[in-house]
Amino acid sequence: MPIASAEAQPIQIPHPVSQITVILDAGAGPSSRLRGSLISQVDGVLKVLLTTAVGSGVQVGVAGEVETPDGILPLRGKYRVRSCRLAGIGKYHAELEPDVEQEQAAPAPSSDGEDVDYYEILQVSRAADTDTIRRVFHVLAQRYHPDNKETGNDEKFRQVVEANTILSEPEKRAAHDVKLAQSDKTRYKIFDSLQSTQGVQAELRKRKGILRLLYAKRLAEPHSPFMKVRDFCEMLGCPMEHLEFALWFLRESKFVIRADNNRFEITRLGVETFEAEEVNYGKKQYLKLPAASGGSESE
Repeated sequence: MPIASAEAQPIQIPHPVSQITVILDAGAGPSSRLRGSLISQVDGVLKVLLTTAVGSGVQVGVAGEVETPDGILPLRGKYRVRSCRLAGIGKYHAELEPDVEQEQAAPAPSSDGEDVDYYEILQVSRAADTDTIRRVFHVLAQRYHPDNKETGNDEKFRQVVEANTILSEPEKRAAHDVKLAQSDKTRYKIFDSLQSTQGVQAELRKRKGILRLLYAKRLAEPHSPFMKVRDFCEMLGCPMEHLEFALWFLRESKFVIRADNNRFEITRLGVETFEAEEVNYGKKQYLKLPAASGGSESE
């Protein structure tokens, strides 16, 4: 009777375990993605049970979620196979250690980018509470998980994981909020001098700018879509008295309405008009938002 190899003895797996995906080649198809069970995570080293052997030293990607006493947390990164040994019939026990060199060589997170809005990535309001962010994250993570054959998307999964990581930590979220506030003041500014706020082209920029701000506010905070005139002044870089004509035109066109306390809100017609102009951007030049000019403009 043959003597069984010690390495072939089954490994006792603690319960519950978390299902993860080990990606052999991010650029290849589903066949390069191995489903595995996470046994443990100690000092960053993952112990994983796989149904396919992987070679020692091979670099792999890991994507999934880990069940912890504090809830389900995302797990994603680059690892190298430290060891992989037989653990039973069709089962392999692998140890994966973080790929330190890869992490150091990796580009800086997209959070350094000027246009990144993690609230927009998760499709939640900037006033959303932690529970709402967590629920939305789980929905999007399942949708974009690399193992989802219908809607899986590696890049979008990375984005929602990063967004959840930032917005789930109070200090990081506060820093992100400050950055967004600063970005808002410069991103929507369309005038760089008092003279550039006058003229026909300037009026077109004002109207488009106001609609853009109200559209973004309605999209991000549907329960509080209002903005005050001073908000337009600060964000567009335009004096209050120079916005009166643009606001009058938008009200008369039924694109915006004025509520109590001189607060403005975009209407359904305003949304349709703004979106139609965005779709036709570049096709009809008169719908474009002209670049701000440093000098006065003739009518």
